[in-house]
Amino acid sequence: MRVVFNVIKPFAKEIFVTGFHGVGIVGHIAVKHLSRSCDVVGYVRYKKMPPVVAYEGDRLALQSEIFSCGKVTGVVNNYGLIDDAVYDFVEALSEWVVRSGFKLAVLFGGLDGRFRREQGDLLRVAYTTPYIKAGYPLEGRRLEQGLQIVGPLGLLLSHFEMRGFPALVILPYADRPADPQAASVALDHFSRLFDVRVDTTDLRQLAEELEREYAEVRRQLEETKREESHYYI
Repeated sequence: MRVVFNVIKPFAKEIFVTGFHGVGIVGHIAVKHLSRSCDVVGYVRYKKMPPVVAYEGDRLALQSEIFSCGKVTGVVNNYGLIDDAVYDFVEALSEWVVRSGFKLAVLFGGLDGRFRREQGDLLRVAYTTPYIKAGYPLEGRRLEQGLQIVGPLGLLLSHFEMRGFPALVILPYADRPADPQAASVALDHFSRLFDVRVDTTDLRQLAEELEREYAEVRRQLEETKREESHYYI
C-alpha cells in the first residue's frame, strides 16, 4: 500500500511526536491536544484511510494530519487506523521520520492501571537503544519485563529500533476508557524532559469530546465497513 506524505508548509525537524488509539485513548488525546495549538502543515494520504471526515472549528479535520509548532512536529490520526493499513502506514511513517531529518521521536501511549505497582506510581517509559546511546534525557522507570507494547505503537517503536533511530515512549497508567488525567501526566513528563511548554487545563473537555466523537464514528463505520475489516478506534 502506497502512503504519501503531502507537506504544504515548512515544519520543525527536531522532535517528532505521535500516538494512537490505545489504552485510555491516552496516546491520541495527548497528541491531539498538542496539535490544537499548532499549525497543520500537511497530511498523509493512503488507500485504506477510514472513510470519515468532520469539521473542527472552521476547517475540515482530515484523517491523518501533520502539525508543527516550535520544535515539535507530529502526525495525528483523527479517526484511527484500519487493521489492514497498520503495517504499511507505520513502516512508511518511520521511514518518513528518519528521512526527514528529525533528531528523535517521542511516542505517547497508555498502560492498563491494573498493572500499577504502588500508589503514586504514574508511568513507565520505553526507548530504543540509539536513544540511550545518544544521551537524550531520561526520567522514569522502564517498562517491566513481561509487559508488552502492542498495536501500532509497538510496531512503530520496533521500526525505529531497526532503523537505528532515537525514540522514547511515555506510558502513563490509565484507569478509564478515555483518561485525560493520564494524558496530562504524559504531557507534563514530555514538557519537563524537553522544555516544551504545554497547557493541559482543557484536557478533560477534549477527552469528553473525543469519547462522544469516537462512539459516533464507531457506529457509522460499523454500518459501512465490510465484514472482514476492523478498526483501531
